[in-house]
Amino acid sequence: MPASLFIEHCPNGLAFYINGELQFHTEDEQIYHEYLVIPAISLAVKRFPQVPLRVLICGGGDGLAARDVLRFPEVSHIDLVDYNPDVLELGRTVFSAFNQNSLTNHKVTTHSQDAFEFLENIVTNAPSHDFYHVAICDFTYPSSDAETRVKSQEWYELLYQVLYPQGIVAENAVSPEKETLGFWCIYQTMWSAGLQPKPMVISIPSFHRHDYGKWGFFLASSGQPIAKSEILNAEFPNNLKTFSLENFLSTFIFERAIADQRTQVPIHSLANPQILYYLLNPLILDPSLDLTEKTLPDGTCNFLEISELDELMSVTRSLIWQDESERKELNADPLKLESLARHWLIQIQSSHPQMRSFLPSLLPVQHPYHTPKMTASWLQSTQQFIAQIDLPRLLQTILERGKALPNHIRNDLNQLLTKLKASDSGTSTEFKRDMQEFQRWEPQTTDQEFSTVPTTIAKLIAALSVTLLVANVIAPDSVFAKGTYYGGSGGSSNGDDLSPGLLGLFLTMGGVIWLICLVGDENS
Repeated sequence: MPASLFIEHCPNGLAFYINGELQFHTEDEQIYHEYLVIPAISLAVKRFPQVPLRVLICGGGDGLAARDVLRFPEVSHIDLVDYNPDVLELGRTVFSAFNQNSLTNHKVTTHSQDAFEFLENIVTNAPSHDFYHVAICDFTYPSSDAETRVKSQEWYELLYQVLYPQGIVAENAVSPEKETLGFWCIYQTMWSAGLQPKPMVISIPSFHRHDYGKWGFFLASSGQPIAKSEILNAEFPNNLKTFSLENFLSTFIFERAIADQRTQVPIHSLANPQILYYLLNPLILDPSLDLTEKTLPDGTCNFLEISELDELMSVTRSLIWQDESERKELNADPLKLESLARHWLIQIQSSHPQMRSFLPSLLPVQHPYHTPKMTASWLQSTQQFIAQIDLPRLLQTILERGKALPNHIRNDLNQLLTKLKASDSGTSTEFKRDMQEFQRWEPQTTDQEFSTVPTTIAKLIAALSVTLLVANVIAPDSVFAKGTYYGGSGGSSNGDDLSPGLLGLFLTMGGVIWLICLVGDENS
């Protein structure tokens, strides 16, 4: 799908958007690009003295990162790879006044190509003299599975292979303030590929106005770790707009509450995608690891003062979990339906004592236009949705049509059906009390225990809830009988269409049967 490009002309410059997300505003883009580019090239100049530097820029089709790379006379060649030819054309024309015509400089070669494929081709075919001393990753914020390829373990392994030993990587990440777990997921993934990253955080006014929070970068090495003494000995160009050594040193200082969460996420790979889940669901986990001895007295953590090459990080990077089932669950793609359903079953059977930490993970945000607030609202409406379902009739239909179900599952369903009928006739006060207790539970409550709800009821409610959610994602109008919505135009269903309510019932029944089978799989 083609990207949507938009340029907003403002009294103080212009702002550039891709798919509605701000890429830069000319009033303060120097903050972003100077802190992304200048430290990386300065360190490379020191690490490779008297050597013509080769630099790779991935993304950055606007030419602004290339502008700052060209400040260094030691740079002899730049390969700039951006998959979008329209952005490259803007870089040569509309943005040329801001990038100082960097894309037409004789040192710069542009490639309109997928960066992942570009690196694969180098690793496969290019001789070692085509490798790089610095790689700068200036990609857009990932909002789909395809865009997270360049945040994967496989991507960073390719970067590692195309760098000379002791080479430098500068990475545009995400906001550690707004997407804390996504930020640290990138961090752990870089470690897993052999890179040694130092995290950075910086305030960019135009990003703040768009509620992006303080922005994050990584400055990484493919060899020896980056040390504070090395930074203090580096030489930086003159006439920089915003960059200073004092401010640069401060970018490595993180709030302790943010820094402590870096051990709580797995790596992101093509085989086990993780990062999109954390970007869409930014507040799933709470900090729990105590790193007091590694933090400053004011409650901050300076990553230039600590070494991550210790046993703590080696344990974290290998993802050694006490519970092997927890590790398997975490390594599954958390946005896939089967992983989500199994996660529901695990949580239900574990009688989780605190609802705050696990509720958002039961119904994770799946799309960029979705928000955790919308999920919370949906959860609060779950009781009303389920109340509209004739549970005895649904169970009877499942039993009639699910003759191949395992005996123990059929027995559970029969017992539940009997209790439901007894409850309707007024003879089962215990079952009524259980159901009333479940209905009194509200998602916003943080200290209620879930263990008092019978497992059978919990499984049924979970199955119905997740099925309604999934069916609403697939065919929202069918589930709630709002008419059809196909091909982008709304309207009521006509006589030739399958009844929306009937389709919703079929989706619900099928999902419940499938989830009950998963219960059987887990129990066995």
